Amino acid sequence: MYRLTRKRREIFSTALALIAAACLTVVVAFVTSRISERLFLDEIRTRADASLAVQAATLERQLDKFRLLPPLLAQRPDVRALISRGSRVDGERVASVVAAMSGAQEVVFLDMSGRTIASSAWPSQGPHSAGMQTFDTAFSEAMEGRLGRQLLRGDALRAGSYVFASAVRSGGETVGAVAVRVDLASVEQAWALSKDPLVALDDGGVVVVTNRPSWRGRRMVETTRGVEYADATSGSPSSIFLDARLRSGFDIVQLDDGAIRLDALRLTKPLTVLGWEVSTLANTQIARSQTSKAWIIAALVCILLAGTGWAALERRKATIRKMRDDRAAALRLERRVRERTQDLSEANKLLAREVEEREAAEAELRLAQAELVQAAKLATLGRMSAALSHEFNQPLAAIRSNAENAQLLLERKMQDKAAGNLEKIIAMVERMAEISRTLKGFTRRAGTELKPVRLITVIDEALMLLSPRIKRSDVEIIVDKDAGDPVVLGGRVRLEQVVLNLISNALDAVGGRTSAKVGISLKVEGGFALIEVADNGPGVSEELRSQVFDPFFTTKDVGEGLGLGLSIAYKIVHDFSGNLSVTTSQDGGALFTVRLPLEGESRAAAE
Repeated sequence: MYRLTRKRREIFSTALALIAAACLTVVVAFVTSRISERLFLDEIRTRADASLAVQAATLERQLDKFRLLPPLLAQRPDVRALISRGSRVDGERVASVVAAMSGAQEVVFLDMSGRTIASSAWPSQGPHSAGMQTFDTAFSEAMEGRLGRQLLRGDALRAGSYVFASAVRSGGETVGAVAVRVDLASVEQAWALSKDPLVALDDGGVVVVTNRPSWRGRRMVETTRGVEYADATSGSPSSIFLDARLRSGFDIVQLDDGAIRLDALRLTKPLTVLGWEVSTLANTQIARSQTSKAWIIAALVCILLAGTGWAALERRKATIRKMRDDRAAALRLERRVRERTQDLSEANKLLAREVEEREAAEAELRLAQAELVQAAKLATLGRMSAALSHEFNQPLAAIRSNAENAQLLLERKMQDKAAGNLEKIIAMVERMAEISRTLKGFTRRAGTELKPVRLITVIDEALMLLSPRIKRSDVEIIVDKDAGDPVVLGGRVRLEQVVLNLISNALDAVGGRTSAKVGISLKVEGGFALIEVADNGPGVSEELRSQVFDPFFTTKDVGEGLGLGLSIAYKIVHDFSGNLSVTTSQDGGALFTVRLPLEGESRAAAE
């Protein structure tokens, strides 16, 4: 009995949950559809409002362009004279010129009775009696001293036009009027670029300008579905219906003219001066389609969530049943965890101490490496000390000699020759200062910051430091810098040490040989800069190439080297994300290649 009651309760709970989920799905889908409809309609309204503002401005500009033309023509003496005389020939000529220059559809001169004296259309269409029959309203307003205005409606085959008229006065009396007719077809051509219907309605609600030619002359009256409204000109039934209703705060109308039937968002802009209003009817089909998609997606998401929740509920029930069985096992596991936690804590302490020891050892290793690099540089300078001493002593002796000569020349009043000796002294002092600056930078302890370094400068300063030894050794130095001026990221002093070590080794390798040569070239391949140092010495055999960069490995005699130069150079190049390798040169000697990424490639790799 208890099991039966419990089962019924579960079935009731399940049914209630399904009903609640279904209701929630419907509510969420409805709310989602309403929100999405508002969003999509708002987007359509923004686009249509911008288009409406542009097209309304196009209509106003077209009419404003001709509004002041009749008053200006009325002030011209020749127009006054031809109207006073009633000269048709002069009138046709002037009207044709004005119409051609202004772009007006027609320019007409009228006498006091409203009879047409001349028109710009007569040369092509022949005389006609437009006069009061065509421009009666504009003519009457002009005769009252105002700017006459009159709309000439079009039909489905012909666009309408607009007339401006102004009275012509001569000798203080009104002698006639001048009228300018503006074709509205150019406005409709501009409106034709809009995919949504555009209409301009006069104060009677009649379509006067539109990008739908079949709508011209029809009266647009807001009405209920099923009520036709008559054509404004013929009074015959029209198939256009407007069923207006407010939806989501938007003015939505249903339009049916027999050819198209659509729901549209209506936006209206009044043209106060003309007494017109311009409306656009933006198609809402996209909004309806997107709203339907949103409704379906919301319903599917709710169903998916309901299914997921149902599955989660079932899993929870199974979990609760299993928890009773797992509780005892959890207690046993908890005891085990406490025991294991204590062991892991002790192991973690040991690991932390080991990490500290390794970090300290690494710091000591870096310090020792820096000291070793500095010692190697000082050792290199020690080997060059004799040559550098000669490099300084020779200019000093020359400076003393030139100074004594300059003193004698000054005593003999020979200032020009004394000035020449002083210029030589200045040049030699600058040479000694340049060597001193290079030595000072080379012996300074190098930092770890990476900066842009010009490789040409590195090669030039290395050659400057070795110049005394090169002069003494009678070795031909060939330098190739055709690769331009590549820049890498590194340390200038450390790179100078690498190049100095490679050139020194090359000089050692060719020592005592006839026709000894050392080549230094700078190349760019792909995204890398290459410094190659080649000699025509004995070279490095295949067996020794794997050991040549090891610390304390040397092929020199005892006392001539520590075997650290190439090892330190290899480490420096590697720190700059480069590579140092050795192969055989074209002359059979050794070819050492330093390969470093260019500045842009180094930054990209670092990022």
